Amino acid sequence: MSPVGIVGNFNLDIVIGGLEEQPKWDTEVMAQGIEKRVAGTAGYMALALHSLGLRPVILSSVGEDQDGRFLLDQLDQLGIETSGIVTLKGSQTPTSFVMVHKNGSRAIVSVSGAHDEFGLDMYNEKKGLLSDNKEVLICGNFLLPKFTVIDALEVAIEQKRLGKKIYFDPSWDPHGWKVETRKNTLKLIKYVDVCLLNETEICHLTNELDWKKAVKIVGQYCDEVVVKLGEKGAAVFVGGELHTAKGYKVPVVDTTGAGDTFDMGYLYASRKGWSFERRLDFANKIASILISQKTREKYPQLLET
Repeated sequence: MSPVGIVGNFNLDIVIGGLEEQPKWDTEVMAQGIEKRVAGTAGYMALALHSLGLRPVILSSVGEDQDGRFLLDQLDQLGIETSGIVTLKGSQTPTSFVMVHKNGSRAIVSVSGAHDEFGLDMYNEKKGLLSDNKEVLICGNFLLPKFTVIDALEVAIEQKRLGKKIYFDPSWDPHGWKVETRKNTLKLIKYVDVCLLNETEICHLTNELDWKKAVKIVGQYCDEVVVKLGEKGAAVFVGGELHTAKGYKVPVVDTTGAGDTFDMGYLYASRKGWSFERRLDFANKIASILISQKTREKYPQLLET
């Protein structure tokens, strides 16, 4: 099978689990455990793809430090391509500190580090690695200061002209979804084949309170708009029609990486040519398996529904 290209944020997650409450300033709380993970949108997507039998190729950056070596070693052990990940001297590896409440909800503090230097120059240096890819996924661009929405637009236009299917998941905008950002993101989405957003993101992108209204707005720019609705399931707006699938009720331990795993489940099911409802159901199913696990040592390997 042809590989899947991923252009976006790749970082270390330090996950602090089982918190009763977030610490207040000048106080201390106890947690149940800590885990270092291959992460970032690109990292979680790559691990999900690998588990589903697809080969990911990541274009991103890490620092020349112990954490950067840890991330690359983890991918090497799985046989995942690492030559598209630039190691930058004098930079810290991008790191997110993820505090996970006992109910599975999260609070995240991130340090951008080497992501501050990832931009079109690095993409152009490594884009040859995407030549055999059937799909190119642009993700987490709001977390890459030099890789602006306009830069992501340039990548989407170029790769689409090369015949690639473009997937897009920008993740959350930590800068507050400014008017210019929303405007430029919709311009980008015109060149996207499949746009993947969660309910909160699509409402902020469109400045709508109701995701059903929001998805119709984004549907004016993109042919296939997927909305992740958490425990309520998921929906896709395509050809003027809304297709839905219910969520799975599972004990929620940690939701970190669930949306990224959902995305790759949807991509996998799309390759299979399944119906839109079946794509959503499959993506919901593997995401629900993931959030019921305490660690990310294993990813769902469910290949049929």
